[in-house]
This record gives sequence, structure tokens and C-alpha cells, in this order.
Amino acid sequence: MVRCLLMMLCVLFCSEVHAQYQVKYVSSDGDLVKMRCLGYAGKTKEAVVDAELSAVKTVLFQGVSGESRFSSALINVPEKEAVKGNKKYFNDFYDGGYQRFIVSSEILSKLKKDASKRKSITVDVTVNVRALREDLERSGIIRKFGL
Repeated sequence: MVRCLLMMLCVLFCSEVHAQYQVKYVSSDGDLVKMRCLGYAGKTKEAVVDAELSAVKTVLFQGVSGESRFSSALINVPEKEAVKGNKKYFNDFYDGGYQRFIVSSEILSKLKKDASKRKSITVDVTVNVRALREDLERSGIIRKFGL
């Protein structure tokens, strides 16, 4: 019994957890994909940034479900591993560089507390997937398609 309990605890604490962003596919147009995202923070501006990062991270590390062209992640390794191997790129990227790939952010709801008492906002975020992929290729994060 104790052995079983220890095994369960080990599995819970040692297994890699994949982040689940609050993102839902809305539409696409060419190389652009629009997603409805929830952002969490105490202030509106910070919550919008959180929603934008959720959209970009979804494209990068999970793929966008609901749209076959964007259903595969651009980066085929876990986020933690990708960031660890490319620290300079991702430090710059998360420090505002990601905004080069955001075509638009449209706030749909005011900042309000959700069921878990966390302040959240709903934002439609449009990401230029082609530009993002090309930047990753130029930076050596991913290989060019077909090579």
C-alpha cells in the first residue's frame, strides 16, 4: 500500500506538465490565425499581455486546435526545453519581441473576477504564423520546412 502511494506521488511530482492556455480558435485568413484568449492579471494592460502570450505560446508549443493548417506546434519540443536551449532568443521574445507577430488584440470584456476569484479579461488575438515561423527559422530555433 505504501509502495503504491509512493509511486503515485512520484508520478505526480516527476511527470512533465504541459501548460494549458485558455485559448479557443476563432478564424483564420491566409497566414493569420485569430484566437479568443483569457488573460489573467490585476490590471487590464498586464492581462492583455498575458492573453497575447497565451496565443503565441499556443502557436509555438501546442498548435491551434480547430484549424488544420495551424494544428501542429511550430516547435516540437516542450517549452521549457526550447527556452533552456535558446535563452537569449526567448528572453528577448518574452520581453516584448513577441509583439512583432501580433497583428491585433481586441478586448472583448472588461477585467473581472472569474469563478476562481482571479481577475481575467477576454481578448481576440490575431497572430501572423508565417512571420513567426520565418523568424524562428532565421534564428535557428527550427529548421526550414522541407530541409
